[in-house]
Amino acid sequence: MVVATMLAVSLVVVTFLFHYAVLRWLSGGMARIAMTAGVRILVIILMALAAHLVEVGLYAGAYALGDGVLALGSFGGLAVAEPLDYLYFSIVSYTSLGLGDVFPSDHLRFVTGVEALNGLLLIAWSGSFIYIAMGRLWPWQTCAEPARVAAGKRIKRAAS
Repeated sequence: MVVATMLAVSLVVVTFLFHYAVLRWLSGGMARIAMTAGVRILVIILMALAAHLVEVGLYAGAYALGDGVLALGSFGGLAVAEPLDYLYFSIVSYTSLGLGDVFPSDHLRFVTGVEALNGLLLIAWSGSFIYIAMGRLWPWQTCAEPARVAAGKRIKRAAS
């Protein structure tokens, strides 16, 4: 259990630091690159997605390591034999989707639970970051008012 705990804590620290570095670059370092606001928003979204995929890949590598080398547990359900199977399980766990067609046993269950919590926090962090970026960068057009409402405002202003 000590090895599984150390592995889970290490993954949390590494993924949080990596995510911090990506978001920090997106908010500061990317400012030196000339691009329109719309393109900047797309880059932010794609880079956040890429960061999540890297983090999922780190967990997938940890599952392969825990399953094959460290003997922290195994997987039941559908066969987990290829790297893509570990990646699939990691995506399902990271997003808290939890389909259940593949499930861990022994101490890998702890790592899986930590990944779900970690993924929830990192996805929320990305979502709030994108929300703030869109609030600052997204060009909103002024909405046209219906004639009836606009006429009523003119009448009130004239009467004042």
